[in-house]
Amino acid sequence: MNIKDIAQDFSIYVFSQDVNLGVDVKLNLKNKNYQVDLFSNHDELLAHFSMSPSHIVILDIVSLIIPVHDMFERLLKISNEVRILIISPPGNMEDFSNYMDYNMYGVFSKSDQHVARYVVNACELLTESMYRLYQNEHVLELYQNEKKEHEAALLTLEKERSSTSVRPYQIRIAEYKSCQSKEELLDVFYRQAHSQSWVYLKYIPTIETFISVSNHQVPEQWVEGLSYKIPTSNKGFIEQIFQGTLPESLERYLTHKFNVKQIKFIPLIIKNQIEGLLISTQNITADSAEDFSLMSLVYTNLVYESQPKHMDVEDSLTGFYNQLFYKRVLEKEIDRSKRTMSPLSVVKISIDKFIEMETAMGKTVVDDIIKKIAQLIKQTSRLPDYICRTADNEFSLLLVNCGRKGAVIRSERLRESLQKENYNIAGIRISISQGISEYPTLSGDGPNLDLSAEKALKFISSKGGDKICLSKAQADYQPDFTVNE
Repeated sequence: MNIKDIAQDFSIYVFSQDVNLGVDVKLNLKNKNYQVDLFSNHDELLAHFSMSPSHIVILDIVSLIIPVHDMFERLLKISNEVRILIISPPGNMEDFSNYMDYNMYGVFSKSDQHVARYVVNACELLTESMYRLYQNEHVLELYQNEKKEHEAALLTLEKERSSTSVRPYQIRIAEYKSCQSKEELLDVFYRQAHSQSWVYLKYIPTIETFISVSNHQVPEQWVEGLSYKIPTSNKGFIEQIFQGTLPESLERYLTHKFNVKQIKFIPLIIKNQIEGLLISTQNITADSAEDFSLMSLVYTNLVYESQPKHMDVEDSLTGFYNQLFYKRVLEKEIDRSKRTMSPLSVVKISIDKFIEMETAMGKTVVDDIIKKIAQLIKQTSRLPDYICRTADNEFSLLLVNCGRKGAVIRSERLRESLQKENYNIAGIRISISQGISEYPTLSGDGPNLDLSAEKALKFISSKGGDKICLSKAQADYQPDFTVNE
């Protein structure tokens, strides 16, 4: 994503009485196409913010004549969606550790000669994150609008069926909209276009293969073992389908398989991607083509409908579950552990020197590191494990029916795998820190299990990293039951 393409949609207020710093930050942001205003008086800033809240506020706290927490309260009272960045003297940076729950997204040292550049980098990351959030909200809005249309269509269907005057088009589209799955859609299409024979070939892009998943009025031997992998030597295969031409190698395979002279097809295209092919050995009638168009529209809606649910629980960078899903499943698995009297462990993982690498190398490089670590985590995980990315630099592993000793072994295996990879970026060897806790031996419920693992992670990270730390239970703690390991 080119940040300049979206920056003009975001406004940023900069507050500083340091002319050099304020102007430097403003000019750097202006060069990125942001809408930027610079203020040296906090009352003037608040007055403008109350009339037109900005997306981001950058506060040079040396210039504040009111307490910082008062400034936060006033800003958040006007808009609880604002993101706040702090420029602070080095000696005060630790004071802001408790502000993360109040929309504070970063603290930067005023004495750093590159502070303006770091602040601008943070603004880019924040606006990109907000832009993707707005995109997801837009997809959700599309889904909700389609749902309303779907409900209205069902009412129309009922009216049409009870009416003496039947309008076939409305009934057909309503029948498609009443379907709850892609399989149902294809079944309705087969009924609508019942006079023709059909085979639907689903395209699996990860293995570049077309596989038969449903059919209508065709001999059994036609679809038995029917699959076609695109030859590596066949360049432009998908492009030919987009142009309305069935690639010669696929056509030859199908005519031989079906023992026919001709093959006709209609591609199912969703968001500029091939979803599948509807194959027939007969000429495709205009009515069938029209029904296919109706079906593909509703098929597309089903894809959009599934997206918000998918994005709700998935981390876009790694494909792992996200923080929202982690919180949900943690309580569920705690309840299961209580019923079955089996242990449940949490392993928290962070990448050592994460902030330094992000500052020095940029987000793109750090994202590659995150994906590399995610791949190793996946390779060393069991099938029942829940793998979640719960923060920018935090993975949380939920190990079902696994005690603390098993969790330590699992963590050490991951650490050794990363060592064997000898993964280096710009001369820095990539390593990880891991904090471990277990229910019921070390903690008594879901929140404490998560918190104790996080404390163990922070402790061992502060000791230089590349190590594992097992949490300790409080002195007066009594477990719900005993775990034998």
